[in-house]
Amino acid sequence: MPVAIISATHRPESYTRRVALYLAREIERSGYIYHFVDFQTLPRDFLFSDLFGERSEQFQSIIQTLELCPVWIWVIPEYNGSFPGVAKVFIDALPRETLRGKRAGLVGVSDGRFGNLRGLEHFTGVLNYCGMEVVPFRAHLMHIRVNWDEQNATLTPSYQKELDTFMRHLFIQTPVS
Repeated sequence: MPVAIISATHRPESYTRRVALYLAREIERSGYIYHFVDFQTLPRDFLFSDLFGERSEQFQSIIQTLELCPVWIWVIPEYNGSFPGVAKVFIDALPRETLRGKRAGLVGVSDGRFGNLRGLEHFTGVLNYCGMEVVPFRAHLMHIRVNWDEQNATLTPSYQKELDTFMRHLFIQTPVS
């Protein structure tokens, strides 16, 4: 099963991207195939083209990749008590059927005390409206700067455990009734 890992900020050198790459390594180690969607590589003009029906080849390729993935992991930083505007524009530029029926896991990243708690709640509402199933367990990675080991490109043991728990919840299959 292919998994989409989305680094939901276009900020250079972000901890969001570092955490997303960490998750990519863990996903691969678990035997899953992943596709990495990095907002740093979004087309520069997608706000004015892809949002209004003029599909760029680059954004069309992203859409085709996401259509293949039944599970999406969003790694989302805290911006002003919520999530980045580029994440909302990205969702708005996707055809609605690309999101509908997919399973989403959310990882909040912040240097503050709550690991983007409020932003993930806002984002959950948007994804639910678009027809995505959002896994109730969310990973909240607070004080990220002191919990990231730059030398080894990894997280502290307690955060590794948090993400292991997150992954177990994400990949539990919902029983069919």
